Formats: sequence, structure tokens, C-alpha cells
Amino acid sequence: MFQQALRSQFLPAIDAGAFAGSPPWPTRLRIHKLSNCEVYSLTWNFTSPDGRATFHLEKTNESEPILVWRRIGDHGIYDRP
Repeated sequence: MFQQALRSQFLPAIDAGAFAGSPPWPTRLRIHKLSNCEVYSLTWNFTSPDGRATFHLEKTNESEPILVWRRIGDHGIYDRP
């Protein structure tokens, strides 16, 4: 489901300039910036199985943007061992 949402909605929004604010992110993906940081949250499914990912942008030495996926999974919070 993640890959389907990525291909059909997320990547086209990136290509169209959603990171710059125009056009806005697809409302179905519920993308929003987390408080007090440069990390974004994306939700592609609320029902079983639920799906959520977090990501941020970095730049190469040549100032090219790089999308970094931080976590892909569900809405659960797990302790790290």
C-alpha cells in the first residue's frame, strides 16, 4: 500500500512542487510537518493495516535535494532494544 500511495500521489506531488507549497500536498496522504523540527509525517491508510511514514529533506554538496525516509510502518510507537 505504501508503494502504491508513493507512486500514485506522493511522487507526482513532489514533481509538481508540493515541498514549496504550491500545489499543496494531496489531502488523502495527510502530510504535515511535525512540531519544532524539519520532519514530515505521511499517512496513507487509517484502517487495518494502518500506514504511516516519516521523512525529511537533506541536500547534497551540490545543493540537490535528497528525500530521506526515516520510518515506514504503522502508527505504533515501539521501544528500541
